[in-house]
Amino acid sequence: MIFLNFKIYRQTCGENTLKLCRLIRQLADKLVIPCLQAVDIYQVKQALPDLEIWAQHADPVESGKFTGWQAPASLKFAGASGVLLNHAEHLLDWSTIIKTTAFCRKVGLKFMLMASDLAMITKFNTLKPDFIAFEDPRLIGGPVAMIDAHEALIKKAVQVAQAPLIIGGGIRNKLHVQKALAAGGAGVLVASEFAKSDNQEQTLKELILGLDR
Repeated sequence: MIFLNFKIYRQTCGENTLKLCRLIRQLADKLVIPCLQAVDIYQVKQALPDLEIWAQHADPVESGKFTGWQAPASLKFAGASGVLLNHAEHLLDWSTIIKTTAFCRKVGLKFMLMASDLAMITKFNTLKPDFIAFEDPRLIGGPVAMIDAHEALIKKAVQVAQAPLIIGGGIRNKLHVQKALAAGGAGVLVASEFAKSDNQEQTLKELILGLDR
């Protein structure tokens, strides 16, 4: 399984978002899940109703007077199936994580909690997430892949996590995907390597090849 975080690059916004999601639907079917900014979720879901889509963030609010916030209920209504929480670029305090996951569960929105160490994984286990992501923030978007730098630590994390573990941080090619799965990961989280690629189709094909062990 590959979670593709589109972030908010120019290459992954608006019309480009729909174009890339059509590519995902064509090449990968159920193997790749795009994680989109909230403003793009509805248009993609209307065009590609069978494609599973996740949001990149949610806030601990319900419907009401919450201008500028992203309610889990609204994300679900727009067509999202799940949401990333506590990404290194959008860290949340523990109280906010507890409240947000409760709202997600209430509306049937799956969630992935993102951890940077084993202690955080242990803490996240208590919230029973659908997935736990594990990545070193220092390696995000960099030349060194998490699976190369911390393979032994990842194997320990697989044992600690009580939810399927998704490996992120510098994942760039099929070998990285293969190594992440071989270490016990349930999948990978990819962002910059895909979003900023000069040939996004080729990059996606390369990553998908890694799922075939």
